[in-house]
Amino acid sequence: MVRIIYEHPVDWPQEGLLRVDARIQGEVAVSPDIARRRANGCFNREVALFLIAGEPELILGEQALWRVPAILRLRGFGEIAVVGSMSIDALSGEPIPLSPEQIDTVRERANDLANRLAPTADTTS
Repeated sequence: MVRIIYEHPVDWPQEGLLRVDARIQGEVAVSPDIARRRANGCFNREVALFLIAGEPELILGEQALWRVPAILRLRGFGEIAVVGSMSIDALSGEPIPLSPEQIDTVRERANDLANRLAPTADTTS
């Protein structure tokens, strides 16, 4: 199954209903499996080794992108939480680079969760 999200570039109306034309078209050359593998490589090289790529979502808007969640996975705990995401161009397969600020945010979220789960040292002995 592929989850497709359509970005509808309109403002919400002040009154009444929002009318949406749900007919969408686009071209996608990169499979979700390739997008996930590319994101895994980027997470491991650029962010942290304990992140894995989750299930990609296809975003159709000005540019077709796969949005791939970064999931914190720890030994003994399994998959903990989504701590960020990255985008992969759905036509070329090229990753959209994360900014240094985005990388720092993902690392901080992952470290915060890992520290909460880490066993504390017994200081009473």
